[in-house]
Amino acid sequence: MKKETTILLAEDDEDDVMLLRRAFQKAEVGGLQVVRNGDEAIHYLMGAEAYGDRTLYPFPGVLLIDIKMPRRSGLEVLQWVRQREPIKRLPIVVLSSSPSVREINEAHQYGANSYLVKPTEFQELVKLIRAFAEYWLYVSKLPSLP
Repeated sequence: MKKETTILLAEDDEDDVMLLRRAFQKAEVGGLQVVRNGDEAIHYLMGAEAYGDRTLYPFPGVLLIDIKMPRRSGLEVLQWVRQREPIKRLPIVVLSSSPSVREINEAHQYGANSYLVKPTEFQELVKLIRAFAEYWLYVSKLPSLP
């Protein structure tokens, strides 16, 4: 089994955060850290402000991000990350309620590695989280990051 990888979830909706925490727990996937908006995601990635202690807030192996968030959108965070060495290689997976082809294309244009649509049923969400973890944490070889 692979060493636990930190997954940074950037999600502003409290209900979605609660469901995702439960889905990660049910899927037996650990290492989840949560931020509530795009600015917090950037502060976490920089190790700035409240996220300065990398023992408590380890650099993530994967960023799981919603597109529509306050302060900075997920697309703005994507653009910011893709312009920063060496973190521009950070795998970023968009997790959105929208199956819009326009939003999917836009996310990939900004540098998303994958785009997942949040299912409406909890058991389907658990399956999605298991598939996400299986691929990104166990199958895929993640880049070396700070």
